[in-house]
Amino acid sequence: MRHELHSSARFRATLARRPAGLALIVCLMGTLLTGLKGQDPAAPAAQPNVDASGPQELIERGQAAFAANDFVAAELAMETFITEYGASEEAKKAVQVFTPMVAICKVGNRKFAEALVWIEKAFADPELSPVIADELSFWKGIALMTEGQLVEAQHAFGAYWADESHQPAKRYEALVLFATLYLQQGFPLEAADFLSSQLPKVRDQAPEAASRAVVLQLYSLIEAGELDRALVVVREQYPKLSEMTQVISFQTLALQLGSRLLEDKRWYDAIACLQRISPRDRLLKYQQERKADIESRIEQHAGNPAAQSIVFQLQGILRRVEREISNFEKIENFDSALRFRLATAFQGMGRYRESALVMEDMLRTMPPDAVVESASLALIQCWMEIGRWPKAVEAADLYAEKFGETGHHLATVLFLKAEALREDQQLGKAQLAYGDLVERFPDDPVAPKAIFMQGFLYLQQDDNEGALYQFDQVAKKHSDSSLVDDADYWSGMALSFSKDYAGARDHMRAYLEKFGKGGAVPKYQKEAIFRIAVCTFSMAEYPESIHLLKEFVANYPGDALVDEAQLLLGDALFSEGDIENGIVAYQAIRPESTRFFEDGWFKIGKAHKLTEEFDAMREHFERFVQLYPDSRRMPEAVYWLGWIDTQNDRLDKARDTYWDTIALHGNRTDLTTMEDLMLALPKVYQPDGDAGREVLLKKLEDIRILAETGGRDTLALRCAWARAKVLERISPEQSRAALLATSALVDPKVHNPMITVDCADAQMEAGNRLLAKELFTEARRWHPRAIQKDRIYAGLGQIAEAEGEIDEAISFYEKFEIETAASSRLGEIRLAKARLLAQKGRTREARETMEALLADQASGTADKAAALVELGDLLVESGEQKTALPYYERVYVAYGKFGELNAKAYAKRAEQLEKLGMESEALEVYRELAGRKDLESFEEARLAPEKVRRLEAIVPQPVIEETAPVIPEGGDS
Repeated sequence: MRHELHSSARFRATLARRPAGLALIVCLMGTLLTGLKGQDPAAPAAQPNVDASGPQELIERGQAAFAANDFVAAELAMETFITEYGASEEAKKAVQVFTPMVAICKVGNRKFAEALVWIEKAFADPELSPVIADELSFWKGIALMTEGQLVEAQHAFGAYWADESHQPAKRYEALVLFATLYLQQGFPLEAADFLSSQLPKVRDQAPEAASRAVVLQLYSLIEAGELDRALVVVREQYPKLSEMTQVISFQTLALQLGSRLLEDKRWYDAIACLQRISPRDRLLKYQQERKADIESRIEQHAGNPAAQSIVFQLQGILRRVEREISNFEKIENFDSALRFRLATAFQGMGRYRESALVMEDMLRTMPPDAVVESASLALIQCWMEIGRWPKAVEAADLYAEKFGETGHHLATVLFLKAEALREDQQLGKAQLAYGDLVERFPDDPVAPKAIFMQGFLYLQQDDNEGALYQFDQVAKKHSDSSLVDDADYWSGMALSFSKDYAGARDHMRAYLEKFGKGGAVPKYQKEAIFRIAVCTFSMAEYPESIHLLKEFVANYPGDALVDEAQLLLGDALFSEGDIENGIVAYQAIRPESTRFFEDGWFKIGKAHKLTEEFDAMREHFERFVQLYPDSRRMPEAVYWLGWIDTQNDRLDKARDTYWDTIALHGNRTDLTTMEDLMLALPKVYQPDGDAGREVLLKKLEDIRILAETGGRDTLALRCAWARAKVLERISPEQSRAALLATSALVDPKVHNPMITVDCADAQMEAGNRLLAKELFTEARRWHPRAIQKDRIYAGLGQIAEAEGEIDEAISFYEKFEIETAASSRLGEIRLAKARLLAQKGRTREARETMEALLADQASGTADKAAALVELGDLLVESGEQKTALPYYERVYVAYGKFGELNAKAYAKRAEQLEKLGMESEALEVYRELAGRKDLESFEEARLAPEKVRRLEAIVPQPVIEETAPVIPEGGDS
């Protein structure tokens, strides 16, 4: 056989084609390079039946298969040749050619362990071509890496990278693979450090390879937790995005980095990172441009046999880019996820407005997806965080419009909308929003909270009955809700607010027992105990309340409620005549509890006044002004200092003190007692009579003009209002005109409701109902507990009545009746309410209202007299003429000074007596009416003599002695 090999011409010809084999090897390298970067290897060809008839056939078959990339057939043919004929001297050259080719075939067939053996055999050839050695050195690293020999593979790639004589393209691949092996071994920091040190060396020579290495560098830095360095990479590469081969991979990693920064609450850095990520469409545009560039380069080199390695390498990169594009196009919410993370970063920095603006744009411009929906919910929360309640409501409506009934967060969104409306003081709309939520989602976890908040809204509007109903619904409809405890406690509070102190106390005791069973601690245990003490105090059971309040103070030292308890304790002790210990209780109130501290301080001052300790009183209030100049009650303290000076006939000093305070602090809206100080001004000018009043009016006008010129609008408003109050006593018309002119300066939100309501009253009297209604409504909105609440409800009721809104008017009058029962106008309003109820045909309620008016000792006599007449009229209309008679009679018997009502009552009673056939009694009434000289001006009295004559003609006249008519003295006037 050796002879046959040596003498065969075909064998020599085969050896002569060695360079073509090398070219194929180069091509193979490119193919495998791409395959080992993630491409699935081609399925191996079926095992051929090798014809071993001769070496020439094996050589030819091996070369042909190798040229066709049929590595299975090539491997078998060439390995068979070497095994069968390789030992002969004649085959030496062929073995030198085939050994590296077999190694390559082994790699191509993914027999990496065997490939390593053959690669070492190839390296044993001292005559191995440097070009082939270059290829095998690279593939040795690939084989080692694939076999899991990571350290050895890294050494191989490291050596390849370090030797600058190797092919540049593969050197750059070796660089990337060397770093990749660090990552595979769990050393991301080392990978990052290596790439950071080597990238500057290759950026200029191989920008494409460098851009892919940068992607790996960014990944390594993120994995290593080197977020600062990773952010630097993002900042540096952002301007070069359009030049990167794997731009999508890089930007996806940047998004991952932004998320990590968010997790670490590095808000500013997260924003810097996220703002350097392009939108989805732009990234796809960049990547498509890079894809087109790669395709162009492939086409450029396709016809050059010597450039096939480059072609195969580019084809591998192209497939990777195509795969990235395909995967990225399947991501539906990349943009929304990016924008949401950016919004989250702004939110984390407390920049809620910027966060909201980002999410609002998402909601308006992006198609609905899960991320946009979550962002929409967060948008509402952002607007609420900064008190932009109308924007929160708008965002909630936009959510409902965009996601409709399919929105996963719709119930929560509806609840937040209701909360925003409540915070915006749109209480009626908030009630409807809570109700809408409960109706649409009765079983949602937020439903019991919505029902509870409806009750709480009723409390805010002082509708305690409505609150009690809603709180009861929480327990009935959601007995397993954690809010049952809350609802029960607040039911007790509603009773307390209704001034049903006995009922509230009993309820709180029952609450403690109910929720304290089995050693449980009620959620509001402390508050309920305190409320029991408050109710006891409010019922004037002072000894018991003193005991309860002292016990509370002892059991809850340092609690916020202790200061209020100390204030009530001082009041109770004062009521029991224990002034000394009462002062001690007031002095125990802490300054940080501003309201109660100030109340205690002023009550101590008034105690000095009652005991006529004026020096102590002066020192007490001087200390307050000195220590608490920013207190809202500072002007009140100044008032008392002026009062002391007035008592001592030091009017000039009192005036100077008042004016100095007004000039210095009169523009501050937070000083809510400044109006009280200004109302005290007439008292320090009163001794000078009309001249003093004129001086005061001029001074107020001068200061108003200066304040208006200097932009001190609140001071100007206060001076104008104070002038109107002075004029009120001498010229109501001028006073009203001044208030009408002042209304434009009023901001009900920040100004004292005393001024707002005065201006509203003036507008209503002038017939400007629309403006009056606005002022009343805004005053109620911003100052729901104002002492002018009676005037607000009365005004709103009268406006509604004038506009024909009878039900609304009745509602306001009922609120007046419930919430301001101590008002001196209660009788007037009850009478107005009764008239409207009668007008609506609700006669029984009208009668009950007027009976309540008559039973109320605080109601004025004029209102009672009018109520008696109208109650009599209602009874007559109901066919109860006989029952009406005593009501008419009570008017002129008990309320004789009200001439017009007396005349009507006489006439109405006499008329009903006639209808009942009681002419004799009617005659007696007419005679009495005719004899009332004080009623002669009224028509009923003028007609009475004629009616007397008519009845005398038909009624038998008894013989009686002449007597002078009795003129009533006027009753309980």
